[in-house]
Amino acid sequence: MKKRYVVILLLFFGILLLIGYNRYFYNFKSLENATLFLGPIESPDGKYKASSYYLDYGGAAGGVIYIVEVEQSQTGEKKTVYSSNHKDDFSLSWKPSDILSINNETPKYNEYRNIDLNVNTDIYEESGAACRSLLLKGKFENCYKAEDIKVGFIFKLLGF
Repeated sequence: MKKRYVVILLLFFGILLLIGYNRYFYNFKSLENATLFLGPIESPDGKYKASSYYLDYGGAAGGVIYIVEVEQSQTGEKKTVYSSNHKDDFSLSWKPSDILSINNETPKYNEYRNIDLNVNTDIYEESGAACRSLLLKGKFENCYKAEDIKVGFIFKLLGF
């Protein structure tokens, strides 16, 4: 009887640890297996270069994630500033020297993941997982997520 309680208690704590890790220790996907999609596109003042990559997930029934990485030209320092699921139309362009305009949309289905990011202070992650990540907290001032995504309570609890 005691063994059963110990097993249940361990299982309960294991699930809590998994939920906490998934919810608060998010990091952008690695570009190790990603494929270059657009770029590098140089900012008007030559200070930055932006490149977009796509990453397949889920096999035949899966999808594609777009990831945008910005590199400082002088230092070579790179950081991911955008991550979102694929939509029909995707493009990158620079506005002023440090504002990157990202268009990722499917107008036919009213799905828009468009945003203008200050590459020094802003990030975008579609689900909002990066916004609550303790690993990324000190690396941005503003974090944006898609506002039209509806996620069930259980999935929110699990960190999605």
